[in-house]
Amino acid sequence: MSVSSITPLGPQVPLPDSKFNSSAFEYIIGTGAQLFSQRADISATTSVIDQTADLAGLGYNNTVTNVLGFALGLSRLPLAQYAEHQNLVSSLETAHKLLHALAIKDLLTKNISDQYERQGRISGKTHAIKVVRPLAVTVELLLGSVVILTLALLFHASRRTSQLCADPDSLRDIVAMMPRDHNSLKTSAGQTQRSAKPQNGLIQGKLSLVRSHTSFQHRPKSDEIIANSSTTLRAVQEDDSQQRHPSPCRTLPFEMSLTVGILFLVFLGAALSVVVALKLIFENGNGLPLPSKRTVVNQLVLNYVPIVFATILEPFWLLLNRYLCLLQPYKELSEGHAAASQSVDLKYASLPPQLTVWRALRAGHYLLSSVCAIGLSANLLAVSLNGLMDIDFVSIEQIMPFALEFQSVFQHSPQPRDQLQNMASSYQYVANANITYGVLLPPWTAPATYFVPFALTTRSRSGIVEAYKAETRGFGIEPNCQPSTLNHTAFVTGQQKFWYSRERTLAGRSVTCGAFTAPYGGQNNSNAALEVFYQLSPLNSLSTNNGPGSHARANIATNATNDEFLACNGVLIAGFLRANLSVSFDEIKTQNSALARTSEILKINELSSTWLACRPKLVTRLYDLTVDPDGHVKSYTAIAQSDESMSSFFVNGTSPALLVSAATSILTHGSSTVSYWHNDTFVDTWFAHFVKHLSNSTDLVDPAAPVPQFESVRPYVEDIYARLFAIVLSLNRDWLSPADMGSTLPGKMIVSTERVFMSNTMFIITITLLALNIVVATTYWAKRPRKMLPKKPYTIAKIMEMFEGSHLITDVEDAERWQSEWKFGYGRFEGTDGKLHVGIDRQPFIKPFAT
Repeated sequence: MSVSSITPLGPQVPLPDSKFNSSAFEYIIGTGAQLFSQRADISATTSVIDQTADLAGLGYNNTVTNVLGFALGLSRLPLAQYAEHQNLVSSLETAHKLLHALAIKDLLTKNISDQYERQGRISGKTHAIKVVRPLAVTVELLLGSVVILTLALLFHASRRTSQLCADPDSLRDIVAMMPRDHNSLKTSAGQTQRSAKPQNGLIQGKLSLVRSHTSFQHRPKSDEIIANSSTTLRAVQEDDSQQRHPSPCRTLPFEMSLTVGILFLVFLGAALSVVVALKLIFENGNGLPLPSKRTVVNQLVLNYVPIVFATILEPFWLLLNRYLCLLQPYKELSEGHAAASQSVDLKYASLPPQLTVWRALRAGHYLLSSVCAIGLSANLLAVSLNGLMDIDFVSIEQIMPFALEFQSVFQHSPQPRDQLQNMASSYQYVANANITYGVLLPPWTAPATYFVPFALTTRSRSGIVEAYKAETRGFGIEPNCQPSTLNHTAFVTGQQKFWYSRERTLAGRSVTCGAFTAPYGGQNNSNAALEVFYQLSPLNSLSTNNGPGSHARANIATNATNDEFLACNGVLIAGFLRANLSVSFDEIKTQNSALARTSEILKINELSSTWLACRPKLVTRLYDLTVDPDGHVKSYTAIAQSDESMSSFFVNGTSPALLVSAATSILTHGSSTVSYWHNDTFVDTWFAHFVKHLSNSTDLVDPAAPVPQFESVRPYVEDIYARLFAIVLSLNRDWLSPADMGSTLPGKMIVSTERVFMSNTMFIITITLLALNIVVATTYWAKRPRKMLPKKPYTIAKIMEMFEGSHLITDVEDAERWQSEWKFGYGRFEGTDGKLHVGIDRQPFIKPFAT
C-alpha cells in the first residue's frame, strides 16, 4: 500500500519533544551511531545502512553517512551537479524528509482506542448504473406522453354516458339483451345489415323492442314443444340428408393459421439458438469486444435491441390470447354438450386477455391459462433480455514477441579471492524487507528462483497491461542440508572461536575445509544462545595447545588454489547452540609483586548444539512465467525437468561451482554476519532474524528453550539460503551474457479490457422462458379451435345473429335450469320460427357439427 496523494487540512505545527526526540534522530542520521543503546533485533539496531554496493553502481566508491547515501541514491545526479548549491540542498532535504517519515512510522502504535477514530473514505473501482442522457430524455418524453394520454382517456370516460344496464361480458348476458320476438330480432338484424352504422341501428332497435312485451307474452316457451323434440330432430336430420341446408363456410383468424404457427415457432427457435450460441461464444472466447467506444451505442445494442424482441413477442401473444378468449366458448359449444359455466357463462371479454388466467383455471381451460401466463411472462423476458449482456473487465492474452535482454548464459561471477565483505548488506536488506514487511522481491525473482529477464512493452491499444507471460529459464539452488556435528572447540582471549572442519577430496587428494565463528558478548549466563551461518574455506593445519588462555591456531590458506577454494566453498554450515557460560581472568605479578588482571577468558561449561551442512546444487529449468509490468513475478510453473548438464550455461571460465561459491561468499561475509551470544530472544545476525520471522516464533532462538532439532530448523535454513541466492542473482544481472541484437522470445501480453459477457442468471431465465414459449406455442397450434364459425364473433351484432331462432332467447330468465340442467351447443337446430338455423341452442334442439 502506498500514498497516492495528500491534502493538508490545516497549518503545520511543531512536533512536541515529548513525542519525538529530534536530537537523537539527527544524531543517528548524521553520525551513524545510536545516541542511546537499547536491546533489540538487528533490524531495529542497525544504525548505519551499508550502501557501498548500491552507490558503487552510481560511481561513488567511498563510504558515506546515512543521510548522504540516501540523498545520492534518491537524486541519482552526476557527481559534478552536486557542486551547485540548489541540487545538493534539494537532495539532502528529500532524504531527510524520507528518513523522518520512516522514523515517525516506527513510533506509531497500533493499539489505538476509539477516541482516536476518524472518519475516512475508501476509493476503488466498482460497477455502477450509468444513465445515458439522450436515452433518458427519450424515455422521459415517452412517459410524459403516456401520462397525458391516460389523463385524457380518464377524462373522456368519466364524461361519456352509458346506456347499458349490465356488462355484456358473456354470451348469456348478450342473449339477455336480445328481444324475445324473433320477428323483432329479424327486423333488428336487417336494420343492422342495411345500416351504414350497424351498431347504432342495433342499439336503437333493441331499445325500442325491449319496451314492447306483447310479442313475448304470447310467445310459447320452449318447454311446450319438448314433446315434439323427436319430430324436430328428425326434421333436422331429413334436412341434412337432403342437403337442402348446406354447411356454412367456416373461418379462422389468419393469425391462428398453421402457416403463421410454423413461422412463429421458427422465430422462437432461432431466438433460442442465437442466445445459446452467444453463450458458447462468450464462454469459449473470453467474451466479445464492445460494439463501440460510445456508451450510447453500447447501451442501444446490448440492452435495447434485445428488448425489441420481447416487445414484439408480447403483442403477438396478446393477439393470440385475445382470439382464444373469443373462440374458447365456441370450441366448447361445438362439442354439443357444454355446461353453462364452460361456455355461455364464460366472462373472458371483460378483462385484458392476460388477466383471465384465474377464470381459465377455474373453468378447466388450461391451454388458455397457459397462454395468459406466457403473455405475462413476456414482461419478465424483457427484463431478462435487458440484463442478459453484461460488461466487465477481463484479462485477455495477446500473442506478441519480447525482445531479449540477456542470454541464459553466465559470463562473469566474482572469484573466490575477491573482496565481497561490503556486498552482503544490500542483499540482507532486500531479504529483510521481503520476509519481515512483505515487500515484493526484486523483479524477475521468486522465493527460490531467478528468471532470465526479457524486455517489457508497457503500452497496449486494447486496454491496460496487467502482466506478461512467456517461457524463460530460471536458476536456483537446492540447499540439500544434512545434519552434522561440531568437531573442535578452541578457547581464546576475549571471545570464543568454534572451529568446524571437514575433509574434501579434490583430484585424488584431501583438502581440509573449515570455518570459524568469533561470537562476541557472553558473560556469566546459565542460559545463552548463539546462531551461526558460515561458508567453508580451505585451511592450514590445525593445532591445539592446552592450558589457560590457550587457543587453536588455524588460518585460511592464502596459498590455496581456486579449485581448492571451490571445493570448500561448496559447503555452507548453520548452527544453533545453547551453552552455560562463565567469565574468568588471567592474573600476573607486577614489578611490586602485586597481582593484576590481564585478559578475560570466556569459558563454556556446558554446550549443546544442532549443526547443518548444506551442499547446494545449482538447478535450472524452463518455466512458464507471468510477471507484472514492473517485472515482479506473479506466477510461474515449471514446464521441464531440471537440466543435468550445466556446462552449456557458463562461458568465459565461469562454472556452477564458481557461481554458487561467489553467491554464498556474499551472503556469509560482512559485519552483519558476526554472531553474538545472547541471553534473550533478541538476535544480532540477519540469519537468526530471518529464522525468527519465518518460523513466526522465538523458540528457535530462545536460550531458555532446548536446542532445536534438525528437522525443525532445516526448512527455514534451506528457505533462507535459496531466497538469498535468488536475490544475489537478481541484483547482479550483469553476470549474464547480453542477448544478440534483434533476438526475440515468443510470449503473451495480458491486457485488462472491457468485454461483453452473458449473465448466467439472466441466461437461465431467458432460456427457460423461450423454451416455455416454444412449448406453449406448439400446444397452442396443436389444440387451437378448428374452423367452425361462418363469421368472426368480433361484434355484438354478429354474436346476436348466432342466437336467431334459438330457444335460449325465451329461456334466458330460467337461471336455475340454465346453470344445472341444460347443455349447450353450436350447430344446426330448428328454431322457434320453425326454420333451420346454424347457431347456438341447447339440447335437445341442437345438432352439433362434431356429430
